[in-house]
Amino acid sequence: MNALLTLMQEDLQSGAVPSGLEHLVDALSHQYGDSLKAVLLYGSCRRQQNALDGLADLLVVVSDYRKAYGKRLLAWMNRCLPPNVFYLEYRDETQVMRSKYAVITMDQFRRRCQARSDHYFWARFCQPMRLVFGGQEVVRPLAEARALAAINYAARIAPLIENEVTSSQFWETALATTYRCELRPEPPENATRVIAHDPDYWPQLTAVLASLPVSLKPTGIGYATVATGAERRRARWMWRLRAISGKLFNLARLFKAAGTFSNGIDYIAWKVERHSSVRVEPTDTMRRYPRLAAWGLIWRMWRQGGFK
Repeated sequence: MNALLTLMQEDLQSGAVPSGLEHLVDALSHQYGDSLKAVLLYGSCRRQQNALDGLADLLVVVSDYRKAYGKRLLAWMNRCLPPNVFYLEYRDETQVMRSKYAVITMDQFRRRCQARSDHYFWARFCQPMRLVFGGQEVVRPLAEARALAAINYAARIAPLIENEVTSSQFWETALATTYRCELRPEPPENATRVIAHDPDYWPQLTAVLASLPVSLKPTGIGYATVATGAERRRARWMWRLRAISGKLFNLARLFKAAGTFSNGIDYIAWKVERHSSVRVEPTDTMRRYPRLAAWGLIWRMWRQGGFK
């Protein structure tokens, strides 16, 4: 476990941060004040040199929901179905920077990363991330939560492995498996592309995890599962259940985002079009009543193939 914690801590503190991201961090600091404990960057924007090039995915860690929001409804929503997701942009005379950020407390982040069935957190937060705001006191707790996410993820993917695989093949299988639990369709090559972006990180992570009880052992050229037949059957069954529950949770989170985002209905339409090329133009009525309209918009997108 110490080696895994070290890897996660080093990952949080290494690598360049896209230029211009400080404007978004300053805006978050102003909005959440003393309740803001950490801001982490993950996703495709992490690999870019300029925050202008895309939509930055941020994880915002706060000390307390009521203190952060000052509103009971938002605090309740965050506790019941974490995380709350918001849209933030910074613009001046020459540029616009956009971000989508998720809000969670450190305690709930740790609980969700070690939960038995929350692939939303395993798959996202065991991937490379950068700490862009926060003191040294948050590094170890964040690394511990991410380590738990990686252990959970690997332990539930390993029994699905049929033959000997390389580190890259293992994580490509992991991502492809979780893609099937999402509403939005992903092209098969996307998992390969995500893993290829960080060629040093994934082999290190696999080697460390193989020394832990995750049903994975090193072989001559790669890794193989040590799961029993019963464990394999149970893992396949559990992933079938997650394919259903994951879509339901995604629907609930989209519905919630329709109300927490400014222009939330337009965000849902853009998000689905980005991943599936299916476009449904929201009406003015949908924009005025986003929570009521969200289900109708989602239904129309599903009919056109935007969701699977």
